Amino acid sequence: MATYTDPYMFNLVLNSQNSSAFSNGTNDSTYLFNFTNIPDGKYQVSFSYRGLNNADLVANDSPQVFISFPQTTTYQASTQEISQVSFFIGSLRIETHAGGQAYFACNQFDNPDIFLTSRPNGPIRVQVFRSNFITPFTTSTGDIDLANYVMVLGFKKIG
Repeated sequence: MATYTDPYMFNLVLNSQNSSAFSNGTNDSTYLFNFTNIPDGKYQVSFSYRGLNNADLVANDSPQVFISFPQTTTYQASTQEISQVSFFIGSLRIETHAGGQAYFACNQFDNPDIFLTSRPNGPIRVQVFRSNFITPFTTSTGDIDLANYVMVLGFKKIG
């Protein structure tokens, strides 16, 4: 067994082509990873994202990324004074190039970090929604296809 020293850091790469559910524009992907060889503790998590060309983007596209870890400590405010957990981790921006290429992206500094109270345990579920946070990015006639992507989750042990 390896000996770890603090701060312990690692990256986890999520490739939509290696997801159990992603296929041709589906916004809901589940990834399996064995976390048992990772030291237990609290983790600070950042993410970066890079999608393939989305030829049919429009100016008002603003994808919102949700990820579910059992230990996510993000909360959502509502009209009632209750603690409501949210899986929202950040937004993506559109990158364009002169040749008509357009893709969704973000780097590790574009969105605030999330914090996990312990090492993740179980599947990782990634969902992408439109700017209204309700409508999924899915393939349908005349709709936007969510292109394949690579997301890198950066974990830093903080306790």
